[in-house]
Amino acid sequence: MSRRHLGALLLAVTAACADKSAPAPADDQASHVAEVVAAGGVVDSILPVAEQLRRFREALPPTDTLRHASPSRDALVTRWAAAIAKNDTSDLNAMIMDRHEFAWLYYPESPMAKPPYEAPPQLLWGQLLASSNKGATQLVNRFGGSRVTVSRLRCPTPPDTQGANVLHSACEARLEAPGKQTVEGVLFGTIIERDGRFKFVGLSTDL
Repeated sequence: MSRRHLGALLLAVTAACADKSAPAPADDQASHVAEVVAAGGVVDSILPVAEQLRRFREALPPTDTLRHASPSRDALVTRWAAAIAKNDTSDLNAMIMDRHEFAWLYYPESPMAKPPYEAPPQLLWGQLLASSNKGATQLVNRFGGSRVTVSRLRCPTPPDTQGANVLHSACEARLEAPGKQTVEGVLFGTIIERDGRFKFVGLSTDL
């Protein structure tokens, strides 16, 4: 990416972060892009977004549904707490939107794929993956192997509809376990709902 394009993208996403009227998921994604670009992230912005997406999708068979999903928001969060308790990283990973779902279902509907952002899919995916891995590790290290209970699930921010996707952001919950300090707040990332199926966009946390 040229310095001119790098600067233009940084200015665009920084402005989006400052716009309090923008949808919360777009704010979060814009902030992620700004951080990556500021840290020297290198992407080929010369190519149109459509071509970047075509290349990103190479070797990724199409999918039209969220796989290994849960039937409700509550069921997803209960499953999440159970996986943490059992140190079941395999199921934790299964609850998170995968690369196929990102490429075929999530990114095309996201405001970040459209003007004025047009953030490259590989840049957003890399940032989501890094943030999610960090959040999952924090929770498993803190509560893994304990008798975990989850309660007080609430999503005070109105859902954001993006095409066929409904995004539930900034949801809060309370995690308790014997001998552990109780935590409460935003303990996982945005939940994506599509056709009555629920997964996490990522497992970022404010811990």
